[in-house]
Amino acid sequence: TGVTPQTTPFSTCAQFNMADDGGLCVDSSMRTSMANVYAAGDACSACWPIAPHWTQMRLWTQARQMGAYAALCMAEDSGQRADMDFCFELFAHVTKFFGFKVILLGLFNGQGLPDNHEVMFRYSEGMEYVKVVLHEGCMKGAVLIGETDLEETFENLILNQMDLTRYGEALLDPDVDIADFFD
Repeated sequence: TGVTPQTTPFSTCAQFNMADDGGLCVDSSMRTSMANVYAAGDACSACWPIAPHWTQMRLWTQARQMGAYAALCMAEDSGQRADMDFCFELFAHVTKFFGFKVILLGLFNGQGLPDNHEVMFRYSEGMEYVKVVLHEGCMKGAVLIGETDLEETFENLILNQMDLTRYGEALLDPDVDIADFFD
């Protein structure tokens, strides 16, 4: 189902390094510890130093991105490493749930953040739900449900790590067009 790596056939082979979660360890070029064997998606675990706003969740979107990147790495004929794809810089997942667009960005649930992180909410019943996770004044993640039109702005705020302390609750004020403000 994607939540637990199904790697039993590989775990008995001593040549594969396994991650603590049971996935095949892959480096930043999706290579396993066995020569000429690559892995992607649910079967692998990212064992490279990951970007501060990316996390592996074993979702179909990540499996597709990892598979495409693994294919690019395998196709490299010159021996040069393919550049790490942008999809490994910021965790992003988009889906529909009960007719609502759902977007998860960065460390949307405060994964790995200290307990002193801050969470702010905006909610309009039947229309939208917006949650942002901040740490030391910088946006670390967000959950956007409904047609908020905030995804691009929040992606940039997460990646740029701008100090948002002075904006406080105005950051989520629906009467303030923050997309224009931070453009």
